[in-house]
Amino acid sequence: MMFLLRLLTRKRAREMDPLHVSMTGVRMGERFLQIGCRDRGLLSGLAAKVGLSGSAHVAALGDADAKNAAAVGRKVGALIEIHDIDEGRAWPFDAEQFDMIVVDDTQDSFGAFYSGSGSVMLANSLRALRRGGRIEIIARSQTGAGFDAVGELAKAGFKPVRVLAERDGFKFIEGLKGTYG
Repeated sequence: MMFLLRLLTRKRAREMDPLHVSMTGVRMGERFLQIGCRDRGLLSGLAAKVGLSGSAHVAALGDADAKNAAAVGRKVGALIEIHDIDEGRAWPFDAEQFDMIVVDDTQDSFGAFYSGSGSVMLANSLRALRRGGRIEIIARSQTGAGFDAVGELAKAGFKPVRVLAERDGFKFIEGLKGTYG
């Protein structure tokens, strides 16, 4: 009986707050932008965390991301604004519009995309974050794309940049937008 109770409790806790969502630190009422949408559970958890008092946006790197984000919004009943982002389009976001930006690189999609226009995307991310805001890249620990998240965030102007953790095959990298300058 005790084993069954522990199993049920553990499963429920995972569904309510998976590791990827916990590591972002997103809170109710925050305005967040997720770049890419390959991990539906990540977007689902983040959209639920910000609630009705916050706002959830997705910068879709292609049709698959847009479809995934729309499906998550329908499933969880959250208003998720989806924006198509590509090399030729200017970002539709104001300066300092977001508290948090999460980059979904769980399937190496951002790392692969980065070789084309990722540096512009990180510069736009820095502009779209409020002072003191943060960006977090959630990536596979062993990525095949050769994307150096720590180095690229630092090059884009995020300071400090650090690896928060490496667990369950994923790496969590955070960069902050300074409060001065």
